[in-house]
Amino acid sequence: MAKRLGPLAAQLELIVHTHLPIFHTEHCVFAKTLSAGNSYADCGHPCEKHTVHLRSAEGQDLLLLADMGCRNTLFNAQAQSGARFVGAWRQAGVRRLRIELVDEPAHVAVRLVELYAALLRGDASIDELLTFVEEHAHDSNGRLHGVGEGSLRVQKEREWSSLKKTARH
Repeated sequence: MAKRLGPLAAQLELIVHTHLPIFHTEHCVFAKTLSAGNSYADCGHPCEKHTVHLRSAEGQDLLLLADMGCRNTLFNAQAQSGARFVGAWRQAGVRRLRIELVDEPAHVAVRLVELYAALLRGDASIDELLTFVEEHAHDSNGRLHGVGEGSLRVQKEREWSSLKKTARH
């Protein structure tokens, strides 16, 4: 898409690092489980005092955050990185990248920003950046969940005939 935009690609901002939100609800898990209240008016705001992770069946700690409207979002434990695509994005004219962090410790966040900046300048390798995330990007529980390409991973489209049959109208 960026290539087709030509000079307008410089106006795009691509997310190069994030923990994808995997679930969003209007139901406040904080109020329901950490207070006797039912809403912002009577819950005592436990979301401002506590950090909550839900453990997945695979053992990953998924961070739960509440926003200002008391909506809750559950984030994937594993970070998604577009580091392998930065060169192609730059060639296509993209000049703005965003790093979205959830509960990485401050010293990790600082180093992560430094490594992405160095990658953009050509002073760091993709492997150096991804190795750092694999080895140092602990969540607030001190657990490592690694990094992957997530939804950025290029996949070959499957043949129609290989897909499972679904209900017919």
